[in-house]
This record gives sequence, structure tokens and C-alpha cells, in this order.
Amino acid sequence: MAWSRWSSLAFAAALIACNGSQASPGDAPGSSPSPSSSVVSIGVTLGTCSDRTQCERECDAGSADRCRRLAATYAFGEGVAKDEARATDLYERACDMKDAPACVFAGQMHEYAHGVPKDDAKAAALYEKACSLGWAAGCYNQAIMLENGRGVALDPDKAASLYDTACAAGAKPACERARTLRAPALVDGH
Repeated sequence: MAWSRWSSLAFAAALIACNGSQASPGDAPGSSPSPSSSVVSIGVTLGTCSDRTQCERECDAGSADRCRRLAATYAFGEGVAKDEARATDLYERACDMKDAPACVFAGQMHEYAHGVPKDDAKAAALYEKACSLGWAAGCYNQAIMLENGRGVALDPDKAASLYDTACAAGAKPACERARTLRAPALVDGH
């Protein structure tokens, strides 16, 4: 049975908590986001802009954190008209500035066709970038794509390895996925 990508949204929130030591500039000192299964809670965890104009100036000046927060503002319609296409552009901009959480959210926008056409290959590439930047949620999402051959070639061995990375970050569902993918190899080996 294929692993549900929507269940990964809840998992992404848990991984955000696991990656809490990678707080972005502007986060409250000592704060750690709590895991939630709500997409809105994920947006709140990443933060939105209370002053959109100031956020835009800071984003334009090169602040990946402010571009990501501005993207969440548009994605969730916080004080502005909801605009998922603009949100996706801003997530990608922040991703280009090496903001790993923004890469994951840009990937999800492409994977689920939020404001942009569905593009699993683009989503997989964005997840891979987040993973390469050390963000376990990116590794987890990339593993799902590899496990199911969505946007990339089917590769259960690489998927299991990426699940191990997410597992090491404290994501128990990833530990289970890695074991499940390796189970047939164990049976064949005995």
C-alpha cells in the first residue's frame, strides 16, 4: 500500500519540531514549535508577516526568512487575499536563498497543485534540495517520492536511506517506513 502524502503534512510539522534547533532569524529565542496535523498550524509554526510591507522590503533585501513568512502569509490569506501562485513564487525564492523549510513548502505547492500546475518532478527536486540542506522533512518527502516513483525513478533502497535520515531526526513514522521497505530483503535473505 502506498504511503499517503497527505499524512506527511502532519509529519512535516513533527519534523519542524525535530529541526527546532535550526530556528530561523526572527524566531522567538528558546521557542520551539509544537507538532500538529493542521496545515494552518504548520503555517503558524513557520510564521506569517504581520507587516506585509516591511516583510516585502526585507524579502527584497535578501532575507530568506521574510520571503518564507511572506509566502505563508499569501498561502494562508493572513491579512491579504489568498494567492497560492504568489506564495509558491515566494517559497521558491526563499528556497533559492537556502531556506530548507521553504523548499519543502514549495515542493508541496507543486505536488498538490496549489496555485501552480501539478509537477511531481519539480516537487521531488525541491524536497531533495531541502534534504541536502539538512532539513529532515525534505528527506522524508523525497523518500516518499522515491518509494512511489513519483517525479523520480522508483528507488526503494535510496528511499529507505532517506527515511533513516528522518528517523535519526526523531521521526518515528520514518523509522517504520525504512523497516517496511527493508522487510522483503530480510525475508529473501533468510
